[in-house]
This record gives sequence, C-alpha cells and structure tokens, in this order.
Amino acid sequence: MAVKPHFRTVTSFTTDYSPTTITRYVSNKTGMSAVIVDRVGPKVYGSFALATEILDESGAPHTLEHLVFMGSKSYKYKGVLDRMATRAYSDTNAWTATDHTAYTLESAGSAGFLQILPVYLEHVLLPTLTDAGCLTEVYHVDGEGNDAGVVYSEMQGVQNTHMSLMMDAGAKLVYPEGIGFRSETGGLMEPLRVLTADRIREFHKEMYQPKNLCVIIVGEVKHEEVLKSLEDFEDSIIDDIPNPDAPWRRPWVESKPVPPIEKNTITNVEFPEKDESTGEVLCALLGPSCLDNVQSTALEIMRLYLAGSSVSVLENKLVEIEDPWGSSVEFYVENRPNSLVWIGISAVKTKKLEAAEKKLFEVLKETSENPLNFDYIQQIIRRERRQMKYFCEDSGRIFSSTIITDHIFAPRDGVFLKELETLKVYDDLAKWTEEDWRQFIKKWLVDNKHISILGRPSAKLAKKMEEDEKTRIAKRKEELGEAGLKKLQEKLDAAKAENDREIPKELLGKFPVPDVDTIHFIKTGTARGALAKKIHGSEPSENKAQSAIDRDDSDIPLYLHFEHAPSNFVQISVFVSTSSIPVQLRPLIPIFWDNFFNTPVNKGGVRMEYEEVVAKLEDDTVDYKIDSAAYESMPESVCLRFEVEPDKYAVAIDWIKTMMLDSIFDPKRLATTVSKLRSDIPDEKRDGKSVTMTSSVSNMVQLSRESLGYARDTLVKALYLKRIDALLKENPDEAIRQLETLRKSLFQLDNFRVLVIADVEKLGNPVTAWKPLVDSMKFNGSLAPLDNRTDRLSPAGKKPGNVAHVIPLASIDSSFTRHTSLAPSTITDPQLPALMYVLAYLCAVEGPLWNAARGSGLAYALSIYRIIQSGHVVMSIYRSPDAFKAFAAARDVCAGHMNGKIPFDEHALEGALSSIVVEFADEEPNMSKAGVMSFVYQVVHGVSKEFNSELLKKVKAVTVDDMKKVLKDVIMPLFDPATSNMVIVTSSVKAESTVENFAKEGFNASIKHLKDFEDDYDLKYGLKDGKEDEEDDDEDSESGDSGDDDDSEDED
Repeated sequence: MAVKPHFRTVTSFTTDYSPTTITRYVSNKTGMSAVIVDRVGPKVYGSFALATEILDESGAPHTLEHLVFMGSKSYKYKGVLDRMATRAYSDTNAWTATDHTAYTLESAGSAGFLQILPVYLEHVLLPTLTDAGCLTEVYHVDGEGNDAGVVYSEMQGVQNTHMSLMMDAGAKLVYPEGIGFRSETGGLMEPLRVLTADRIREFHKEMYQPKNLCVIIVGEVKHEEVLKSLEDFEDSIIDDIPNPDAPWRRPWVESKPVPPIEKNTITNVEFPEKDESTGEVLCALLGPSCLDNVQSTALEIMRLYLAGSSVSVLENKLVEIEDPWGSSVEFYVENRPNSLVWIGISAVKTKKLEAAEKKLFEVLKETSENPLNFDYIQQIIRRERRQMKYFCEDSGRIFSSTIITDHIFAPRDGVFLKELETLKVYDDLAKWTEEDWRQFIKKWLVDNKHISILGRPSAKLAKKMEEDEKTRIAKRKEELGEAGLKKLQEKLDAAKAENDREIPKELLGKFPVPDVDTIHFIKTGTARGALAKKIHGSEPSENKAQSAIDRDDSDIPLYLHFEHAPSNFVQISVFVSTSSIPVQLRPLIPIFWDNFFNTPVNKGGVRMEYEEVVAKLEDDTVDYKIDSAAYESMPESVCLRFEVEPDKYAVAIDWIKTMMLDSIFDPKRLATTVSKLRSDIPDEKRDGKSVTMTSSVSNMVQLSRESLGYARDTLVKALYLKRIDALLKENPDEAIRQLETLRKSLFQLDNFRVLVIADVEKLGNPVTAWKPLVDSMKFNGSLAPLDNRTDRLSPAGKKPGNVAHVIPLASIDSSFTRHTSLAPSTITDPQLPALMYVLAYLCAVEGPLWNAARGSGLAYALSIYRIIQSGHVVMSIYRSPDAFKAFAAARDVCAGHMNGKIPFDEHALEGALSSIVVEFADEEPNMSKAGVMSFVYQVVHGVSKEFNSELLKKVKAVTVDDMKKVLKDVIMPLFDPATSNMVIVTSSVKAESTVENFAKEGFNASIKHLKDFEDDYDLKYGLKDGKEDEEDDDEDSESGDSGDDDDSEDED
C-alpha cells in the first residue's frame, strides 16, 4: 500500500512579470509550511521563518536564535552544523526581528542545500539548549569581573545608540502593555544579565513548533526531492515535538489587537554624545494593514513621493533649501497588521528640534490641502513597476519578505501570497485620482495621531554612563573578591570545555562533499566594439553578441565592452580614471558626486532646473548612481551607472552626456549640498563608532592624499567642507572654477571604459548610439591606464610597521581593532592560492579563529581578509571587551598552525575548499553580476573570464606545507609591530590599559584623537585669525567615517 504524502499543495502560480513559479505546500502531519520559488542560477537560498512573540524584554527570541547553532538532538556538538554546511558549499546565518525569527541557508547548488536542510531544521526544532551554551553565548562574568557573552556584547554595542533609544521609546508610546510589538526582542543589557536557560527553553517550546515554521526555498531545486527530505525529517522528529493536534495559539494573529494611538505626543530622549550640536526627530504613526495590497502599496508610493529623492516633497521643503532643517528625511514602514510608519529628520540642530517636528507636520498638512504633482506620482508608479520587474529578474530573494509576511500574519489559504502573481496593483493605483491621493495622505499622515521623539545628544549623560559603568564593575569586583572571581572563571572554563568537545570525525564526514558540477554557474557572452575591439581584438565570429556588435561597429575612440545575457534590462557602467584630477581638488569629489544628479542642466540651450532633471531621470530609468568602482576592483576610479529598459538605451547615453557636460554648477545648489554633507558628519560619527572608525583612521594612515579613499574620508570632510562652505560664501566664482576644473579633468574619453550588460541583440545601435557623446569630447590619442590603489599608498601603506594608534571614544563600550600588513596585490601572485586556502580555513564559522575569539567571548567577530587592490592583509576584531586578549588569542592560533603545534583538520580543509567555491558563486549570483565579473577578470585583472576555474585548480593543489609558509610570510607579520599597522578604537575607560598591554608586546602605541588625523588639503578659508572657529571645532570633535568600502572582505 502506497504511503500517503505528507504535503499538499495550497497554491501554485507563475508570475507574469518574471521567470518565477511560486508554490506553497503544507504538511498534513505537522502543519509545517514550505514555499518553493523556482529560479535558475548557481545559488539556492533558504529562509526558515517562525513567528515569534514575547511580552518582555528578556531577549529570549534573540538569545534562542544564537543557541540554535550550539547543537541538536542528533548532532550534540557546538559548531557541527556550520562545519557540515561549509563542506556542502553552504553558509548559515539568522536574524531576530520584533515579530519573527528567520534562519538562512545559502548554498551553491541544490545538492549541498538538500544535504544540510534536515540537519539545520533539527537544530531549529530540537536544539540542545544547554546551561553551558547559555553561559558562554548569552552572558557571563569573566574571572576579571567584566561582562561578556556573544549576545551581551552585541547588544552592548547598540543599546545606547541614538536610534535604538529613540525607536525603543517610540515603541513604548505606540504600543501599550500586553502588545508584543513594544518589546526589544534583542534583549537589553540589564535583563540579559539575569536571563536563564529555563526561560529560553520555555520560549522555544511555545514558539518553535512545526506548525509555526515556514521553509522558504528560492533557487533551482526539484520539488519532489525537497518534499521527500521534509517528509523524512518530519518522521524523524515526530516523537520529540509537541502533539501537532494539540490546541495552540498562533502568535500575532490570535493576540490582543493593537489599539489606535489616542493623542499626539512629543517626548524627549537623551542619548550619550559629546557632540551636542545636532539631534534627531523621529515620528511614529500606525498605518494600513500589510495584508491590504492596494493600501500598503499606496503607502510605498507615498513614501517615495514624500521622501524618496531630492525632489520629493519633504526632502524638497525641509532639506534641499538654503537653511535646511536637517541633512535628510527618512520614511520607512514596518509590515504589520497595523503597519508602523516611521518618519524622521536626521542631523537637526539641537536648538531647532521642536520647530523641525512642527514643520514636518505643517508640510504634510499643506501637501494634503494643495494640488499634488500628479504627473510625478504617475511616474513613481511606472518606475516602481519597472523596478519590481528588474529586482525579480536580478534575484528571486525579493519574494522572501512577502512570503514571511504571509506566513506571520495572513490566513494560511494562500490568497495573500497569490497577490505576487501579477503587478495589477500598480494598474489599480494608476487609476487613482489626485483627490484619492490627497485623501490618503490626509487619512494616514495628517489626521492620524502620532508619536514624536526628539533625540537630544547629552555629553553629561555620556559622562554619567561611563562613571556608572565603572562604579558598577568596581562594586561587583569588590563584592565577589578574589575567591568569587576565581569561582566564576572556573565555571566559565567548565562551560567552555563542555561546549568545545571535539566533534567526532565520522559525524563530520557523514555526508560527502557534493560534486562542483551540481552548481550551475551563469555564463555571459563577451563582445567588444570600437576602441576595446581595436586594443583586445574581436571575439570569435560564431559569437552572436560579437556579430551584433560588428554590424554596428564604428572606429569611435571609446572603449566599449559588452557582456551578452538574456535580460529584459540594460546596465551601462562608465568607469572613469581619476589620475588626471589635480590632487588638491580631489576632496571636492563628495560634493561633486552628491551634486551630480541634483543640479540644473542646459538641455538644448534651455536651463532645466534640478527638480525636473531628477523627475525625468527617474521616469527614464530603473536606477542611476555615481560612486566609487570599488566593487569592480577599482576603488580609485569612478563608476557612473544607469539601469534602463532596452528601448531607453540611447536615452540613457544622452543623459550620461548631459550630466557630464551640460550640468550647471549653481551656487545655491552647491551651498545646499555642502550644508547637507556637513550636517551628516555628526551622524556619520555616531553611526561609525565601530569598525568604520578603525577603517577611517587606517585610511588616513595608509593612503596618500592622491587616493580617493583618503580624499573622501570624513576626517578630510570634517575640515574641508568648512573651508569650501566659507569659499562659497566669500568667493563662489572660485569654488565653481575649481569644480569646473575637476569636471574637465575627469570627463575625457581617454579616461573612459564602458561596460554594457544586456541582451545585445535587443540594442538597436549598440555602438553608434555613443557617437553623440564621443563627438562632444576630445580624445588625446591613448587610453589612460587603470587607476591602481597601490600607487596611491602612503609610506606606511607601502611598508607597514611601527604604527600603533589607540583612539578613545566616550560613547562606545567595546573595542574595534584593525591590524594591516603586506599581501599579494595581483590575482596572479603565486602566493594567492595558499593564502586563500589558509584564510578560508582559519576564518570559517566555527573554525579556529571563530572559536578562539567568539567562542571564548573575546569578540563578537574576528576575521582576517585580503585586499588585493592595496596589497594588504587585514585582521579585524569587532566588538571586543578586551582588544589585547582577542589579538593574543588570534596570534596563538595562527602561530600554532604555522609551527605544527595545532594540526590542520582534514574535514575542515575540505570545508575551506568548499567555501572558496561558494565565494566564486557569490561573485556571480545573477546575470548582471556575472557580466560585471567577466569584465573585471578580463579588463581589470587582464586574465581569462574563466580564471576562477584555473584558480580553483591551483587552490586544490595547495599543501599544508604551502599554507604553513604563507602563514609565516603573510599572516604572522600582522602580529609583529615592525611589520604591522595597528589602529584600535575603544572606550575611554579602556584606552590606557590597551596601550599598556600592547606595549608589553613591543607595540609603541600612543593615544590619539580623531582630530589628529583630520586634513583640509591646505585650504584655509573660514579661519579666524588663522585658527579654527571654536564652535565649529567642537562640532566635529569625534567625526570619522570610512571614505570607501576598503574594509570589505575580498574585492578581487
């Protein structure tokens, strides 16, 4: 007799705007849901979501999320899940939101995904939840009397930030007692100190049931294989889970309803900050239900109309003015049955907070009472439709958030999910009248009651918190005494010993490493035109893309590289060399970029104001931007990018020409831009008081003034923007002359390399469409060399060593460290395969460095990564209670593997090799990124587009001896003061002890302040008697932020 399948189909449909089929299943046996989103590509993405509701701030949802990874019924070992996942070309992660917890599994290929799926789900539904795991992972006091624990360290880093404090206060005022949405599910430090393992187990039993679980899978998988795996899994756990037929309250859906906000309320919230010049305004309202597709989509359209760009209503009235109320307006929505709408104004002068809040609602009221820009609303609707199609083609993961919302809040009949089948909602909204939109604004944003939070910076509070923390720790140490501290350390050591039991090799080897052939990599076809064809030659004649280019080819002096892909969109990237920009003008780049699309232009001899420019750009494109080309391995170059539909190809090129050559540097617009950028500096400082701060100081130490990373850094902007602001007031013509010089030096055909990713056969004139741009510019006869970051390093960047800075900040509790030394600067360097392999091994989740730092509570994260562009290797320590102990632990691990005292684990080596395969798949998850990487390999690195395959063969040939040698030659210099640059950002309390500890290791460390690294490029406008204005001097006393993403792992 055939066994009846567990799962039945609830709904299945194919979207009419993307190549996607969505099928929802439900288990008749346990009530578990599964949604499969069929997508072609190398990656399979899983999200395992549970609705999680709690009425206290114990942090049980967040702590449980961490403890799930500590072992399960059949796999009772910490780290076994991640060790097995790494071998199967997979990565795991998780997040905790207010209303749900989601666990993610990303795999290269379906074979690895299906191998890990049941193991992962057992960890979710049947975790071990031991006392020892709770002690190390959640919270403990170490033998020196200090607070530690992974979750505790994480929340310590965010609890007292301005945004956390303001949003928490807002939630408490919006939601009364008894409503789960008011809870801080991450956990506050005080409750975390007393949270017990029993409370976490109780929460797991209540919430983590199969009927509350939705397994979401996006990618190329066979449904029958997935369902068979899930059925086998259900059979294996059925005796260990609560009775599926027992009564059960569905979180949120069967909970106490959210009452309306009864009255408008304004409250003040102080946050710790030495710089008291600017604060924040944050307002909260309850909006339409997330399950009402028309109303929630209308809210998104209004979000864009009111705060989506520089021409949106609130930005235009509050920010893009001569005396702005703040640096930007934020408008975002949390999807709930009564959606939570947040509207905020950033970087408001503290003395104007009340007035800014009042002005915000005055503008909203005026908007609802006066004629709207109805044409612009219609443009937004059209653009949203275009972007939805583009994002769905780019990645099927965009569907996951809607599927999670459906699982948490909607009836389980699949009706809400089926809204994804079409884009009819945009047709419905296009029929709304102007009056409909006015009434919508009036109902939800004007007449609706709201809560307003005024965030006020307080140096006094910062000092008090620092003193209170010192007193609390000192009192604890005194109460415990030496014997008590010793006992705590013994308890911690015992817990670590229990957690770190060796995983049996037969368990790790239970599943074979899947064949690489099961991963379906995306291929694009290369074609060249014009100057690129002249330099590199043509692709083979059987190449259809090259044939299409050849039919329209021209000898125009423009480097044109095409990547052919079956796409309904076109991505145009113009990469521009910056070597011709005078060094003294390079700090103008942030102003130039911010102003680039937000400025008047001369269109056909007629001045077009910036509002019309932005509106027309948005109507013609999917997206557009100007930024660093760091992602494309060219951090010293500029990338100008347009994404359009094929019939807008020539239009996009015309916009490129217009914005490059016909834009107008308007003194008022420039003054507004500079004012916004200056207002952002305190916020950048508050948001960057962590790893970005170490990166910022490292930029100033290791990059030269020629580097864009240096010139764009906030430690340059902090002074330079003051000078330019003064210059615009004193001599605007000179400021404009400098910007014109920058423009002319940048936009020359010699500096251009163009990448077009498209279905080339859909482009009418792929080459000659560029002729109007080319005819408007001069070519000096030869293509400029690619910009190279290694040419723009400082002496300390070219030869690291004997640099050790400790920067104290009063407003942080943890330490953030960055150690830098030399490494390969090209992808063909013979050291690279061994370096890649040993870093993948050391830095694996639950690998040697993970266990040494995070597993011991010495840091939330510790990683070592290479930066090919600058020829550096970097060790980053993130959120550490003791920077020196984390440093020493990492050093001992690396040295132990180098000298053979710590053996290399066979299964972990297999996992490291698999993670490199995943790294390659991550570079090319969709058509556009596959096209970009083909360009990067061929043009930037000068190797074959198949280089990954060649490199993987070399990595596979690496021996343990090769890895020991690269450890000695490349990694160990990180720990030597003579060959390493060290930057540590830490709390004021820990600065002196940090200097003392590193001094014992030979580091000539000194305490520095951020102002010591500021640079104005010798521009001296706005000084009083040759000195800094005192008010301005105080304003940016702790500013600092990274100028570019030089901190990202692996930019090759």
